[in-house]
Amino acid sequence: MSKLYTPFELFGVEVGKGWWPLVEPIYNRIQELNNQGANIEISQIKEKFGMLCIYVHNAPGEIIDMIREAEAKSVNICERCGKPASRIKSKSSWIYTLCSDCLQEKEIEVAEM
Repeated sequence: MSKLYTPFELFGVEVGKGWWPLVEPIYNRIQELNNQGANIEISQIKEKFGMLCIYVHNAPGEIIDMIREAEAKSVNICERCGKPASRIKSKSSWIYTLCSDCLQEKEIEVAEM
């Protein structure tokens, strides 16, 4: 039977560079713990509903707390550039977290949220 790969193994970090500073400390801490014998698996790192989502298995409370904090912060940080931002809903119903500059650059038509 062939190995089934996780989305993280197939696609890596699936968020814009603006959120990388939120992801990097978590990833680095997981690597440290795994080097000490832990078996923490990252399943996926993605954007969902305009928010950072990190899915892991076998993670201790320390990692879960770091993930929750990063996910909560992500709704106020532009996913593209890292500047202060807010969540917006496009006319196509996709939710983004973007600053005003990146919103204009992407040419997204905003809908009521």
